[in-house]
Amino acid sequence: MPVKGNDSEHYYYADGERVSLTPSRRYVAIRADRTDARMMGAQEVAESLPFAASPDRVIELPEHDLVVIEVADAEQARTSLGRRKRTGRRSDGPESLENLAPGPTVYEFPDPSTKEGLLVTKELLVKFRGGSDEESRRALLDRNQLEVKQEGYPEPGTYLVTTTGNQDALEVANALHEEDLVDSAQPNFTRLMPHVNTPEGPQVIEATESSSPMAVDVTEAEHLDLGMSDAAVPAVPPTDPGFSSQWGLGKIRAAEAWDISLGDPAVTIAVIDEGCNVSHEDLAYRLPGYDALTQSDNQEPQPADGHGTSCAGIVAAKANNARGGAGVAPGCFVLPDRIARGAPNGGWVTSDAQIADGIRKAVDRGADVLSNSWGGGAPSTFITNALSYARTTGRGGRGCPTAIATGNQDVRGVSYPAKLSPAIPGLLAVGASNEWDERKSKTSRDGETWWGSNYGPEVDVVAPGVHVYTTDIMGGAGYGGGNYIPNFNGTSSATPHVAGLMALILSVDPDLRSWEVEDIIKLSAQELGAAGRDEHYGFGRIDARRALVAASKLWYRIKVVPEFLGMGKDCYLRANVRVYNPGINSVRLDSLSLSSHADDWTAEIGRFEFSGNPGGTMAPRSGNDIKLDNILLKANGAAESSWSYRWNLSWTYTFWRPNSSLFPQSGATEVVEGQGRKARGGPVKGGEGSLADDAVEGGLAAATGPPGGSSATQGRHAAGEITLNRSKEITITIR
Repeated sequence: MPVKGNDSEHYYYADGERVSLTPSRRYVAIRADRTDARMMGAQEVAESLPFAASPDRVIELPEHDLVVIEVADAEQARTSLGRRKRTGRRSDGPESLENLAPGPTVYEFPDPSTKEGLLVTKELLVKFRGGSDEESRRALLDRNQLEVKQEGYPEPGTYLVTTTGNQDALEVANALHEEDLVDSAQPNFTRLMPHVNTPEGPQVIEATESSSPMAVDVTEAEHLDLGMSDAAVPAVPPTDPGFSSQWGLGKIRAAEAWDISLGDPAVTIAVIDEGCNVSHEDLAYRLPGYDALTQSDNQEPQPADGHGTSCAGIVAAKANNARGGAGVAPGCFVLPDRIARGAPNGGWVTSDAQIADGIRKAVDRGADVLSNSWGGGAPSTFITNALSYARTTGRGGRGCPTAIATGNQDVRGVSYPAKLSPAIPGLLAVGASNEWDERKSKTSRDGETWWGSNYGPEVDVVAPGVHVYTTDIMGGAGYGGGNYIPNFNGTSSATPHVAGLMALILSVDPDLRSWEVEDIIKLSAQELGAAGRDEHYGFGRIDARRALVAASKLWYRIKVVPEFLGMGKDCYLRANVRVYNPGINSVRLDSLSLSSHADDWTAEIGRFEFSGNPGGTMAPRSGNDIKLDNILLKANGAAESSWSYRWNLSWTYTFWRPNSSLFPQSGATEVVEGQGRKARGGPVKGGEGSLADDAVEGGLAAATGPPGGSSATQGRHAAGEITLNRSKEITITIR
């Protein structure tokens, strides 16, 4: 039998370390000895127990025959329950409540970054060491009076078990953890988790020209030179009616990024939350989803649980469909994944096993990106294992980039699991910023005085987190009684901005590893606060345009002007070509050709060839370039009659992926061979031409390269034309 621990010290084991606990200051649990908990109404419990705060602060847990009550003074409430049990005195409440008894202790993790309650039920999670035989496992469980409830859950080699006697589940878990046969054991905590958005008291702040700067200041002195393409403006803003209310998309330059990619429908973002409204008019889903609470595919949220639907809208609401607004990655799909249900006190009810199972199922069902607008305080071996599984197994071993909220207590202390960021490559801890690019705090200028974004050394980036326009459960079931909400907030709303950006980056280059996506986001962020990484902003506020430029393997710019030479004023084209490297790979330009063509494209007139032999190598993140200036090629016609020019540009190149993270992180070194993919044709994003300046620029986001990036690849083609007839009408076409 397990040895009883020191009553003055409560603890459990997680991630190989002993974790201290303290009895909760906010919650007490009561048990029904002979009464079905499903019959206990919150109103009856509150009336029966004078220390209950109110009926809407009573959380029913019928699966454990328990209710948990939020109180002003948990110690006083526990004393009252103990006296009630000893004396046998009952309240004047309903007869059905006469057999209520004190339940198990609700604990807290002693950390300012959380207000989470941890209820120790009869359930434990036990993972045995590899190589242990089934007979020895069962014998150990039998000695501790444990019954197997589910095997291989939430991960292989793990048993969900329940106590069958009067054992203290916390003590049993600790004793099992110290057994040689066991890799790890802990209570399957029922988590009473606060939302990491704060809907209480939403306010709409009227932004004025002088008070709310929405424009982005892109300065010359940036730590990543992305060349002229960084100054792009959106070609065609979305037509969605709510887009004008989405200040956050303007701040992160999402529309400018959409000139590179709106998001690939093949890229899927798992919104790991309290479920998503699958029938929403402005969202597209990759189904089936998953409900970790019931271990089924039907993840539709409870009527009041709008949190997941709102996060899904920030990630990928559809663009240009005359409904609502647009998501950061409107071309991508959402995989809905329910890990929790809403509680009457505005928080969540979930368990360690349900969270871990939900994360693993998202990976197994093909999610490319994981968006996690939740967080607690107490670490869990099995949640950590699930996030590590996403890194090592997701996307065929390339890893799922993962965004997790830092928490909303406005304290120095990033909540778990966001604080795992330094240990898991590809996992970003996301804080919230406002319209002024301030870290959201209780005193920041946005007017939401009741919350602030947690900060600390683990913060990676910040993203818009106040007054966010997004989707809501259709009809009257969500936050505001409509299909959209204008003021979603919290690090909950910042996190899906980052997850959407992760999806856009993978749309540009789906072969990136998760830590490369992390590096791109950090390198391209707009620095705020102190120089370099700091505890309030991390590497800065995300910038979608710069990130997608940095994800591209090669960028080019060509400037073409007509020139008339000789006695007959024959038409020539004069071209300047720049090929440059804004991204994270080393790139070698192997060849480049520029050709001029007949007016009907049936014949080639002139050609310029560049052969690197082996070519100029451009260092990563440098903006290093190769310039080929004053190229002169014969065109069509002459100045005195009609003239035109047609040009075609193509190239081949080789790239090398970096072998390790650009930002070394403790305990996470990784060496991986580079890889690429075959080029795909498509429209090149270009500037406008004119008679004096026909300039086109674009990014090449596709290449072929075996491991090591050692073979050349064929680039996309850019083409342009200008025609002038005798009536002096000018036609400009960019192909």
